[in-house]
Amino acid sequence: MLFKLRGMDENEIMEELRKIRGTEEKTQEKEKTKQKIAESNEEILSKSNIAQFWIKDNEFEKISISVNLPVVSMPLLKRLGNPQFLACDNFFEEMEKIYKFISENAIKQSYEKEQKEGKSENNNEYDVQHGNIILHGVWQTENKKFFIWGETFKPVEKSKIKNQKIHPFASGTNEILNFLMSFFNFKKVCSERSLLLYLPTSKNLPLLSTSLSSPSDEIHLAQWNVPGIEISAGDALFLLSQISTNEKCMGNDISFWSTSAKFCLELIARQRFIPFVARNKTAKWRMIFNYTDDAKRYKILINSIPYACFSYGNKISPDKILEDFLNTCADESIRAWFRDKIKSETWKAKIGENLIGMLLSSLLSDNNKIKGTTYQQNTLTDGFEKWTAIFEETKSDSTAHSPFRTCFRLEEPLDNEWKISFHLQNTEDPSLLLSARDIMMHNIKSISKIIHKKFNAEEYLLRDLAAASRHFSPVNRGLRERSPSECSLNLPEAYKFLKEDAWLLEECGYGILVPSWWKRDKAAAQLGVNITASPKSDSKTVKFFGLDDILDFKWEIAIGDMSLSKTELEGLAKLKIPLINVRGKWVEFKKEDVEKALKFLSGVENDGMDLSLAMRLNAGIEDIGIPVLKFDAKKWVKNFISTEPYSEIKTPESFNGVLRNYQIKGFSWLNFLKNFGFGACLADDMGLGKTIEVIAFLLHEKKNNNAEKNTPVLLVAPMSVVGNWKHEFEKFSPDLRIMVHHGSGRLETRKFLKESKGYDVVVTTYSLAVRDGEIFDKIKWNGIILDEAQNIKNPETKQARAIKGLKSNYKIALTGTPIENRLTELWSIMDFLNPSYLSELSKFKENFSIPIERYRNEDASEKLRKLVSPFIMRRLKTDKSIISDLPEKMEMKMYCTLTKEQVTLYKAVVEDMMQVIEESEGIKRRGMILSALTKLKQICNHPALFLHDNSRTDDRSGKLSRLKEMAEEVIESKEKALIFTQYSEMGEILKNYFESLYGREIFFLHGGVSRNKRDMMVDKFQNCSDSPLFILSIKAGGFGLNLTKANHVFHFDRWWNPAVETQATDRAFRIGQSKNVFVHKFIAKGTLEEKIDEMIESKKELSEKILSAGESAITDFSNEKLREIFKLRD
Repeated sequence: MLFKLRGMDENEIMEELRKIRGTEEKTQEKEKTKQKIAESNEEILSKSNIAQFWIKDNEFEKISISVNLPVVSMPLLKRLGNPQFLACDNFFEEMEKIYKFISENAIKQSYEKEQKEGKSENNNEYDVQHGNIILHGVWQTENKKFFIWGETFKPVEKSKIKNQKIHPFASGTNEILNFLMSFFNFKKVCSERSLLLYLPTSKNLPLLSTSLSSPSDEIHLAQWNVPGIEISAGDALFLLSQISTNEKCMGNDISFWSTSAKFCLELIARQRFIPFVARNKTAKWRMIFNYTDDAKRYKILINSIPYACFSYGNKISPDKILEDFLNTCADESIRAWFRDKIKSETWKAKIGENLIGMLLSSLLSDNNKIKGTTYQQNTLTDGFEKWTAIFEETKSDSTAHSPFRTCFRLEEPLDNEWKISFHLQNTEDPSLLLSARDIMMHNIKSISKIIHKKFNAEEYLLRDLAAASRHFSPVNRGLRERSPSECSLNLPEAYKFLKEDAWLLEECGYGILVPSWWKRDKAAAQLGVNITASPKSDSKTVKFFGLDDILDFKWEIAIGDMSLSKTELEGLAKLKIPLINVRGKWVEFKKEDVEKALKFLSGVENDGMDLSLAMRLNAGIEDIGIPVLKFDAKKWVKNFISTEPYSEIKTPESFNGVLRNYQIKGFSWLNFLKNFGFGACLADDMGLGKTIEVIAFLLHEKKNNNAEKNTPVLLVAPMSVVGNWKHEFEKFSPDLRIMVHHGSGRLETRKFLKESKGYDVVVTTYSLAVRDGEIFDKIKWNGIILDEAQNIKNPETKQARAIKGLKSNYKIALTGTPIENRLTELWSIMDFLNPSYLSELSKFKENFSIPIERYRNEDASEKLRKLVSPFIMRRLKTDKSIISDLPEKMEMKMYCTLTKEQVTLYKAVVEDMMQVIEESEGIKRRGMILSALTKLKQICNHPALFLHDNSRTDDRSGKLSRLKEMAEEVIESKEKALIFTQYSEMGEILKNYFESLYGREIFFLHGGVSRNKRDMMVDKFQNCSDSPLFILSIKAGGFGLNLTKANHVFHFDRWWNPAVETQATDRAFRIGQSKNVFVHKFIAKGTLEEKIDEMIESKKELSEKILSAGESAITDFSNEKLREIFKLRD
């Protein structure tokens, strides 16, 4: 039979192979599909997989997607050849216009402007970061609609839902719609409905996707009635393609559909689809996955589809549900893009009554029915069935299923003749090749090493070579041989193969191997320019250099590593040969490239290059009209661009403390960038000491007279840490004169402008930067320092605009999370530090945000890293160089500023209680003092704790605001924390607050928790990655627990006995702890908490008395002493 195939033309071979396959294979395929569906549904319902219902496998998150035009237009249609049955002489010409229009629309949609940055000024209308709502999605194969539902964590009483099947945590449809409108500008038509979904259930409650279950939990699947919205496939493609990969408000299932939607858009843009006519007389667009990389990604998607995607109870296999989703989304979107175009007169003429007109009408309009006579319908149906049969017949042999593909290798010529050898290539391991010569000569030894006995290699290869000859005619020369193994080429054919034919064959699913000196669309040794940049000044350092300062430069035309003079370039151009062998290297040489190079040489002689351009060239994002082959920087320019070591400076003598090695490097780096006039972002992990690095830097500035006289530095910080900054300045730098511009007693404009000149640093808040912006704008500050710089992450807010409008000599941003959710946050911080360096926001989104966040584009990520790395220093606690410099346990005090409400309550309680205390004696007096202590500490924690009124919790407590900020850094760093409080009611307040903030269950261990529940909490905290915070009553959780997964310990309020606090801290700092532990002790600035802490630190005798007797020791104090302790200080 195989001998019979040789000598046949392509059509004869294909027809013969169709007969061989018969109906037996189709029957076997149907049986396999049924078995696969049964196994899939059984797997979903098995108990072992219910625990992984929401997150089965996140392999799909690693898929890289790039939405671009195809290398060769219509690769699949060209593989099929001209459909003779359509009787259309200009078929490819017409289809090319259609395909081009479709590709352009896919690219346009994929780069639709990103989600709104938020409507409200504080960007909290819907908290995307913390997932107050978590979205989920289900594809319905029956009605071809996408169903979106959401869940919102909220406490429920189990007794109320025992006999109901309405999902108690489901978000309302209005909530979902408002969310989509706010963050995705989604205004498409949708309908409200409810679905019965199979969801993991335990103890009569559906488990939240963020809930944590232990192996001991009894979990089963149960149906729950879930309200949501339903949208069309086309609208689903639009919405899902906008979702960024790091959205924390998206469930794993909708993240999967988002990746699939982006994959779909890429396939459409690259024209990996064909028209298809079904037996029911309808025409549709259909995706094809025969290209190797597409097949691999398609397989990854199939294997990692979350079980939650089957919650609707679809009786369908993973590959079928994904294929149905991709095909329907593509088909509906293409029709939607053509709606307006079809209305034009030009397109009306194209959609006529002939076969091609009928086909276009059913493919491009909303109605996919083929309008025509029965004869015409059958002609189209039968014609398409034969025309597209290659994709049907080779579906089981395509690279998505078959372990092999035909491969063409271009061999370099020993003389003047090039040749292409034929091979079979393993799709899993492309390095495994079997030559056609071995196959045709039946070299059993070679074949058996690679190919299974049941696989007919010779038949497979001959069939593929016959199909390939349609696209690359030289293959026919090889097929004429008795044992086809290679074909010869002349130089023009070899060049055409490299430039066009190879990539058409690759797009059709064939393997391609070309010489190492050739890249995908050009020779490796290409014509380009080498650039050398160096500073104009010969000095080692230059004060206040800027991004727009001009450098000395040298331009040099080169091919690879060979430099060319202008004369040599003109001489090579006269050869008029596309491929030239230069010193043993083949080089592509095009007339237009030579013209560009000559034009470039004539244009750069008088042009300069600033540092900003140099850095963009180094990152590879600047187009200068000719490829940059090599960028070389000299002296400090090289150090700056490559962030090579800079000179460290000594710790200022006036610094009252000892800096660790990495902290010395940090403040030296700040000085390094400041000396060149660049803004710097210090983004060290929380707890590594950014505050004292800045203080050391300011002292160095003052000592070296770098600070301008009568020109202070403006330090802007959240209200919650203003007190902490004041305390740290007093502790580490008593020589620095500090003004705090905050509160109702702050200075008015004229007085402020006069008195601020006498200070080194003015500390204020972000809100006052807006409210008192006119005052700050009247001063050109020596420097502006932003603490928690993520507060300007939204560039559209008044806060960000006001701060960026202030004038200064240098700028510094401090943050532990330079990117919380979106890259635009990084842009906003960089725009403050070095305006215009990352270009305007819209261009930044196009070049970086969308490619990286939506499509995980590694090339864009690397370019952005090169651009920003000179300006950002980020050290992690996990860095070996940092760990070796840290103690095993670091304790630090966090001084928190009271809110206006706390100040009012605090003062009122002090006045009221002191009056009663002064009038009381004996036991009554002692009781009143202890009562006053409790009330004041409650106010320091939170007004709601003092008022017992169940009122809202956010923005009312300095401690809680700071805890929220620090908890965000803990979670962002994928770490864990314990939060201790001595008040059970405060623990409940914290639990409810963080649960509503993060949309997940937060554990709170107190005296009323049973032993079994306590063990469950500890087990889940220790073993589940999605449980970052654990709140504990210091009495109930201060002993007998092993919580070593936490490396942060927060003491929200103080227990004035270090032994008790240490015992609580040791829940994390004990045997089994593999990380450094950071202990944060919260103290309300200016209150009795700070005063008692000072007394304990400074007076040994008093300290011992307090430590031995606790707070009761304070009851012996005189009225004058009590008033001094209770009094609120500025």
